[in-house]
Amino acid sequence: MENSFSIDGGVMFGVVPKVIWEKLVTCDEFNRVVLDLNLLLVKSKFGNILIDCGIGDTLSERQKKIYGVAGDSSLQKTLLSFGLKPEEIDFVILSHLHLDHAGGLVKFNEKKEKVPTFPKAKHIVQKKEFEDAIHPDERTSATYLPENFLLLEKYNLLELVDGEKEIIPGVKVIPTGGHSKGHQAILLENQGEKILCSGDIIPTQFHLKVPYVASVDIFPLDTMRVKREFINQSINQGWILAFDHDLFIKLAKLEKNEDKIELVKVSI
Repeated sequence: MENSFSIDGGVMFGVVPKVIWEKLVTCDEFNRVVLDLNLLLVKSKFGNILIDCGIGDTLSERQKKIYGVAGDSSLQKTLLSFGLKPEEIDFVILSHLHLDHAGGLVKFNEKKEKVPTFPKAKHIVQKKEFEDAIHPDERTSATYLPENFLLLEKYNLLELVDGEKEIIPGVKVIPTGGHSKGHQAILLENQGEKILCSGDIIPTQFHLKVPYVASVDIFPLDTMRVKREFINQSINQGWILAFDHDLFIKLAKLEKNEDKIELVKVSI
């Protein structure tokens, strides 16, 4: 977990009324629910891979207050606990470029200037996502920070992909749309075991229900369609699901019990 932040519960659950979602999660006096920022680190013979990079430490105090950011980012400290420095990350794969997933791309140097956090990494982003992120509109301007992505472009650290692509053997990106036009999932495979990082298509265990779609999703019907596909594949093929915002379950397998989906927590 890189950090945690708070978001309006109505935003997180979309058309689902509060009288229903408040039975699943608790909210504060401002109607906000707490979300964790769960990242995935993959070590392989082809390089060290970080999937998403959290909210980072470059937000203003005002932004931190608005988003209810819990404290300082733990990203670099956690990497060190795995014996890695930021410059030893070879790939950063981003599900999308919203600030809670991509804020950690940059940091402040000793001159208080923004610089890339991972100076030697290829940053894998869908081309559609990058274009939308550097040209935000009235709806998306609060969650995209274009100057961060242009900085990566300046340092020649961006690798834009267009559609499904294998980044290295066993690591594939799959465009999903839904949450944003260029949102992508990441599928990891090793010795027959697969882990699906679905990003904000299924951000928590409670979003396994198809209609539970965040109101910030630009194309909610696409989110619902892809979610059905991912859930069916996970059940039928034994995939492990990674939840990017869940407080309690980070990885789980899905099992069908009559008409209900049950989660089996997985530890790695």
